[in-house]
Amino acid sequence: MKKLLVIMFLVVLAASCLIGSTAINPFNASPVEQDILLSLRLPRVLFSAVIGAMLGLSGSVYQLTLKNPLADSFTTGAASSSALGAVLAIAFGLPVALVPIAALATGLIGLLTVYRLSKTNGVINPVTMILAGVVMNIVASSVISFAKYFFEDSLSSIVFWLMGGFFVVDWGKLILCTVVLACAYLLFATKALQLNMLALDEHSAQSLGVNVDRLRTISFIVATALVAVAVSHTGIIGFVGLIVPHVARSLFGSDMKQNLFFSSLLGALLLVLADAASRSIIPGGAELPVGIITALLGGVFFLYLLQTRRERFWHG
Repeated sequence: MKKLLVIMFLVVLAASCLIGSTAINPFNASPVEQDILLSLRLPRVLFSAVIGAMLGLSGSVYQLTLKNPLADSFTTGAASSSALGAVLAIAFGLPVALVPIAALATGLIGLLTVYRLSKTNGVINPVTMILAGVVMNIVASSVISFAKYFFEDSLSSIVFWLMGGFFVVDWGKLILCTVVLACAYLLFATKALQLNMLALDEHSAQSLGVNVDRLRTISFIVATALVAVAVSHTGIIGFVGLIVPHVARSLFGSDMKQNLFFSSLLGALLLVLADAASRSIIPGGAELPVGIITALLGGVFFLYLLQTRRERFWHG
């Protein structure tokens, strides 16, 4: 199953490079088509895979450390606080190169705020963290709404960015996000056994030698950094971190050594497919923002979770 999924991912990755407003035949490509393939399509497809892996990996870690099946970048407020910085940068007319930096800065500020609010007597309370994330979402959304109302000249740019997508991609962004993903994945992989113990109650995990508070704090910070970097480059692409970990656990079990890998791979696969659809679904060369597609998929999946697991949400 693992090899089959990897082969499927590679096939989808290759096919996505050939799909778009202009279909490319790799065996009979003109010089212009070759330039499109190597300069535009390839970095974009690889970038969508890396961003999907970042969101899938962060969602898997969020759901485990917070012991909440609905936990993802939105629940913790990471996505909305990162979006706030980008929206303000666009509204004030800052250079395009500074938009990701502003998003990353406010994402980290949001992280520290949620972290401080959720920590009591040196211990992070998962329920308080969820509530703090919801409050952060409300505050960030309010400021974003004000920016859209007050800065009318930038309204179209703000709305377009908030939909999420891969509109400006280059090799520098791809390399940066790949390095961030690799570092985070290696860190989580080395702590996979300890992460498995977080599924137990805190007393049991501590009796097995796990510093629960320290591990949860590190995991939360690294997962949020993944989200902040992703959102700072693509805008808000929602629900990937919600859908993918559930599918990975259903197919391959809850062992984090496996779940980390498959959540990353399935996240990459999902976003590559969504990006290919966004480039192909509207005729005439127009693109549909990827965030619209993932929001539609995520909304349906969210309703499915509420329908099938609502008793466990309330009663554990």
